Amino acid sequence: MTSQTAWRAAAEFWPRADTSRFVQVGNIDFHVQVSGAGEDVLLLHGAGASAHSFAGLAARLSEHHRVIAPDLPGQGFTTLLPLKEVGLVPFATYLGELMHLLDATPRWIIGHSAGAALGAQYALDADTLPEGLLCINAAFNPFGSVAAPLFSKTAKWFARSHWLPRVLASPSLRWRATGSMLADTGSAVDPLMGRCYDTLLGNPDHIAGTLRMMAGWDLPPLLRCLPSLQMPVWLAAAEGDRTIPPERSTSVASDLPLARAIRIPDLGHLAHEENPEIFDDLFREMVATTAE
Repeated sequence: MTSQTAWRAAAEFWPRADTSRFVQVGNIDFHVQVSGAGEDVLLLHGAGASAHSFAGLAARLSEHHRVIAPDLPGQGFTTLLPLKEVGLVPFATYLGELMHLLDATPRWIIGHSAGAALGAQYALDADTLPEGLLCINAAFNPFGSVAAPLFSKTAKWFARSHWLPRVLASPSLRWRATGSMLADTGSAVDPLMGRCYDTLLGNPDHIAGTLRMMAGWDLPPLLRCLPSLQMPVWLAAAEGDRTIPPERSTSVASDLPLARAIRIPDLGHLAHEENPEIFDDLFREMVATTAE
C-alpha cells in the first residue's frame, strides 16, 4: 500500500484533512498539513504518531501563523525509508528540503517527544536559527544512559524484521495494541484521535517506520551539541506522563544556555491532545518573551 493509497482510505475522517497535501522530496512523498498565514511554525510529532496529534493546537496557532505539520518519514502517510537512511541528521536534512519546497523559514518549532529532539537537530543544522523551540514531554534521553545501548540493539533487530510489522498490524492484535499504547501514555484520548491511532497501527509501513525511527535515533551526538544551541528552549513536562517521566524530559535544561523548564499538572504524554489551549498559551508566552 502506498502512502497516498493509505491516505485516501482515511481522509474522510482524518483531522484537518482539508489542510493536507503531498510534497515530493527526493525519494520521499511527504504528507504535510499547512494552514494559516504569518510567521512559520513547524510542528514535529513523536514516534508512533503523525501530524494528526497536533490537530487541536495547529487549529489555534494557524489563526496568527502559517503552521506546517508534516508526517515524519515512515510515519503516518509519508514514505517509509530504509533503516540505513533513518536518523536525526537525515530527518533534519529532509525537513530542510521540505521547508525549501514550501518556501518556509520556521521562526518557531514545537516538538513532541522524539519530535523535540528532531526540532533541536533541525535548529542546529538550519541556515537561519529559529526564534525558539517549545518541547512537549521531550525525548532527548528517554531510556536512560544504562538502558539505551541495549534498547538500541533490540530496536535495530526489530526494525530489520519484514514480518513483525504485518503481525502487529493484524486486526487480532491491533485493538489490544492501540488500547495498551494509549493507556500507557497516561493521557485520556478522545474517540476520533483513538481511531486515528488505530488506523496508523493497522498500517504495517507505519509500524515499520516507527521501529526504524526508534532504532536510528542516535541521541548522544545531539546531546553533546546542545550547549551550542543559542536560542530559547522551553521544556514543558506533564506530571502524569507515564511514557517519559517529567524529571527525565527536563533533564537537559542544564545543558541548554537559554532553557526554561515548566511542569504541567495532571496531563499525560499526549498532553497537547488533551488540552491544546495550555500549549497555545505557552507558545504565545514564549513568543512574547522572546520579542522583549
